[in-house]
Amino acid sequence: MLQQALKQLLQFLSTPTGQWVLLALASLIALAVVYHKRRQIPGLTVEVIPEDTWFINRDDSEQGRNRLAIVVSLHLMNKSGAPIRFRACKLSGYSPQPPPEKLFLQGHDRSVELAYPTYDLFSDAYNAEYVLNPYTEQRMWVFYHSGIVTMTNMLRAPIVLKDANRKRKSIPVAVPRNMEQIQLYREAAMKW
Repeated sequence: MLQQALKQLLQFLSTPTGQWVLLALASLIALAVVYHKRRQIPGLTVEVIPEDTWFINRDDSEQGRNRLAIVVSLHLMNKSGAPIRFRACKLSGYSPQPPPEKLFLQGHDRSVELAYPTYDLFSDAYNAEYVLNPYTEQRMWVFYHSGIVTMTNMLRAPIVLKDANRKRKSIPVAVPRNMEQIQLYREAAMKW
């Protein structure tokens, strides 16, 4: 059955109509590749900084709901001769939010304050745009709120950076749970 279908396909492709179909398909693929390349931010290289990328489950008791607090830290390198002006940095559709002044983890018998990264913060509320000058490297971090709650220790999502020219750069990000929260969960499990 499969051999017969393959034989008929090869016979069709040997006809002039089949060759036109093959040419049209190749042209569409080539146009899609060129379009994808033109939408990319030229000269930008993005790497995730794993030691400053984490998430925690939070209990916002004043709002009566649980949510995730996510910190993603990025190492940006501009290898082009023009500045790059970032307007948006979305994590799986979530926009950056201003972080709370202090972020605490509540354990069974102790409370731990989490430290934010020390480099530049990107937030729509604070920055109309974030500028990466030509031939430079910078580190920035972004804070997100998510309405979901997860008990897994790893989130995987794409992060999409968009510039003022509506070009974009997308990379997959693996965000681990904060080790302090894992330690608090382990301590609580040992006491029960």
